[in-house]
Amino acid sequence: MASGRARKKIETLFGDLKRTLGLTRLRLRDLTGARDEILLAASVQNLKRLVKLAAIPPPRPVIA
Repeated sequence: MASGRARKKIETLFGDLKRTLGLTRLRLRDLTGARDEILLAASVQNLKRLVKLAAIPPPRPVIA
């Protein structure tokens, strides 16, 4: 069960990379180039998530 949930999380991240960022093929050939390209795409993905989190206003305190 736990491994299935973890796999689903990873698979959705890769699916998002392929669908929205267009990362269907690696453009750079060698291993370091491929690693750099994946790290750059992951950084873009993390920045997108950070923008979504920053756009949520902080909760207002409830005054009784």
